[in-house]
Amino acid sequence: MDILNKNLLDKFYNLVLFLKKSKADFEQVADEIDESPLRTALNSLSADSNFFAGEIKQQLKTLGLLFEIDKVSILKEEDELIEEEGNGKEILNICTNHEHSILKAYNDLILEYIPYQSLKEIMVYQMSALKYAFLKVRALNIARFTSY
Repeated sequence: MDILNKNLLDKFYNLVLFLKKSKADFEQVADEIDESPLRTALNSLSADSNFFAGEIKQQLKTLGLLFEIDKVSILKEEDELIEEEGNGKEILNICTNHEHSILKAYNDLILEYIPYQSLKEIMVYQMSALKYAFLKVRALNIARFTSY
């Protein structure tokens, strides 16, 4: 069995941490939103983040790779936060910052050599699903301030 190197494993661990952090952040924002479709989209994004983190952990365990999230150093580097002001910008800021971090983590992994094709396919699917979910949240956020 091919063994993933420590650098690659750290990237997986960091991706799971990003996804778990996103879950909590999106739940918190959703609780403060009155707009039902947007709240539902944020809760869905939160659930997807949590599910995808669990799926990655389970795949790594299935491949015989021990996964100890508590032993991983917290996210290596913090990207500069993008902050805009105005109606609905707080949700846009959260989406943009989380999307950038998560998609960068996925991209970093997908571009690496991963000896398990099924794991790579799962990650490509997850990344596409998250891109769509972020797009949906952005559209619903914009729609709540647009008058027809």
